[in-house]
Amino acid sequence: MKGAFRNSLITALAAIVMGCQEKPAHTPQGPRAKVPEILSSHCSQAIGEPRIERISERVWVALGFDLANVALIRTEIGDIVVDTAMSTSRAQEIRSAFEKEIPQLSVHSIIYTHSHIDHVGGASVWAKDETEIWATESFSQHLLKQYALFREAESTRGSMQFGFRVDPESLPCSSIGRRPQLKDLERVGILFPTHTFSGKRDLQFGSTELHLLEAPGETHDQLMVWLPKERVLLCGDNFYWTFPNLYTLRGTSPRPVDQWIKSIDLMRRLLPVHLVPGHTSPIHGEEKIQEVLRNYRDAIQWVRDEVVRRANRGEKLEEIAARIELPQHLRENPYIRELYGQVDWSARAIYTNNLGWFDGNPANLYPVAPETVARRELELMGGVERVMGLAEKALEDSDPKWAIHLLAKIEQSGLAGGEAKRRVRDLLAASFQSLAETISNTNGRAYLLESALDLKEGKGERVRSIPDPRFVERLPLDHILEIMAVNLVPERGANTHECLEFFFPDEGKRFFLTVRFGIAELSQDEPFPGTPEPVATLEMDSRDFKYMLSRLESALGLFLRGKIKVHGSWLRAASFLRMFRIE
Repeated sequence: MKGAFRNSLITALAAIVMGCQEKPAHTPQGPRAKVPEILSSHCSQAIGEPRIERISERVWVALGFDLANVALIRTEIGDIVVDTAMSTSRAQEIRSAFEKEIPQLSVHSIIYTHSHIDHVGGASVWAKDETEIWATESFSQHLLKQYALFREAESTRGSMQFGFRVDPESLPCSSIGRRPQLKDLERVGILFPTHTFSGKRDLQFGSTELHLLEAPGETHDQLMVWLPKERVLLCGDNFYWTFPNLYTLRGTSPRPVDQWIKSIDLMRRLLPVHLVPGHTSPIHGEEKIQEVLRNYRDAIQWVRDEVVRRANRGEKLEEIAARIELPQHLRENPYIRELYGQVDWSARAIYTNNLGWFDGNPANLYPVAPETVARRELELMGGVERVMGLAEKALEDSDPKWAIHLLAKIEQSGLAGGEAKRRVRDLLAASFQSLAETISNTNGRAYLLESALDLKEGKGERVRSIPDPRFVERLPLDHILEIMAVNLVPERGANTHECLEFFFPDEGKRFFLTVRFGIAELSQDEPFPGTPEPVATLEMDSRDFKYMLSRLESALGLFLRGKIKVHGSWLRAASFLRMFRIE
C-alpha cells in the first residue's frame, strides 16, 4: 500500500505541472474550403517554395522551409545563424539545405531576433556547448512568460490560429511562412542565451562587423542585425509582407505599438540595400525599401492615431473597430494587406491596452448576464426553433456572419438540448466553414476552420513537446512551482489549510506550497507567518525535478534510484497533491 501511494504521489507531481502542455494533434480532415485568389498569389509571391537565397557576399537566407526564415552569415571565424526555425526537425531540414550550398558549415554563434517559438525552437540543431547565443536582456523574461500562467490558453488558441488540422488545400500557407505542423513540435530545441545586451551591441567576427540593435516591435525583446559594410538589415518580425500583428488571436501581452513605429524609423535611417525579414521574402534596393518601410510605419501610425482621435471624440470601442480603415493608398499596398494582422483587431487592442475594458458607456458597467440576455432575446424572437430557422435561412442567403450570431445566442442560452443541440452545432460548423471561404487573413481563416472541425469531430488527439535538456536545466524553480500553484482546483482545497515543503539540496533552496481555503500560496526559504507545519517534505535535486516534469526522466526510475525522498507522511503528501489539476 505504501508503494502505491508513492507511485501516485510521483505521477501526480509530474502531471500537475506538465499536463497543460498538451495540444491537439495534426490530423488534416474536413471538407475543402475555397481559397481566395489574393491568398493563393500571396503564398506564391511572398513565401514560395523552400530555397536558399544568397543576399550578399556573406549573407544567405533559408526561405519557405518553415514559418520563419533562418539566415546565415559567413565569417572567417565561423558561421552565425540568425534565428533557428521552429523545431529540431525543421531546423535539420534547413541545415541540410545550407550544407548543400555552403561548404564546411561551422556554427560559431546564434542570434535570436526574439523569443517566439518559430525563431528559437531549432537552436539545439545548430548549437554546441561552446556556441555563443545572443539576445536582448529581456529575452528570457519574455520567453518564460509564454510558458507560464496562461500557456495552456495561449497554446490552445495558437493551435487554432495556425489551423493544425486544416487541410493544405483549404489553407495553402500561413501568410507569413510555411504552415507549422504539430508533429514537428514533438521535439523542440530551445536554449537560453549565453550573452545578452540592451540598447546596442557591436560585434566583430574576423573582418565582419555586426551591430545588434534592440528594437521592440512585435515583441518587447526584439532585436535587429545590421551589417553596415554590406548594408544588409535582418529586421526580425518588425516587418513582413502583410499588415502586422498588432494583436494576435492566440493572446499575448500588449504589443508596444509606439515603439514599433520608432523601430521602423530606425530601420529607415540605416538606409539598407537588402532588407531580410524574419518572415516572407527579402526586399532589395534602397529606394524600394524606403518606400515599403515608410508605408508600413504609416499604416501602423494611422491605426494608432485613428483610435486616439475617435476615442477622444467619444466613440465607443465597437464603433471604432467597425469604422476604422486604412487610407486607400495604404490599403491597396501589397505589403500591407490584412492577411496576418487585421485593422479592427488592432484597433481593439490599442484601445484596451491604453484605456482598459470600459468604453465609457454606463450601460456596460453592470450588464445582464450573457446567458440571461440570450434566453430573453430568444423568447422575444420566438424561441429556439424559430431562431434556428432564421439562422438556416441566413446561411442559405450567404450571410454566415448573421447565422453565427443567431446560433451563438442559442448556444449561450443553453435552451437547446438533444437533437436541437446537435442541429445548432452542425449549422454553426457550416457557418464557420462558409465564412472562412470569404476570409483571406490566414489567422482568422484557420481559427474558423479549426472551430468547425471541433464542432463536427471533437478535439484532436494530444501530444507533448520534449524540450532540450540544456533548456530544462536553466528553468527557474520558482517559475515551475508557480505554474503548479495556479493549477490548484479551488473546490478540492476549499476546506483545507495545509502546507507541503520542497527541498532541493543541490541548490540549497526550500519552497513552501500552502493551500489555504482554495488559494495556493508559494513562498521561498521560509513559510509566511501562520503557515501550518508541512504535512511532508519532498526532497530531490533540482535537475532531477526539472527532468521529471519535462519527461526527460521517468518518475519511477528516479524513485527506484533513490533520487526522490519524502520525509513525513506519504499518504498526506499524496492527498495534498490531489488538490491540484492532473491531466
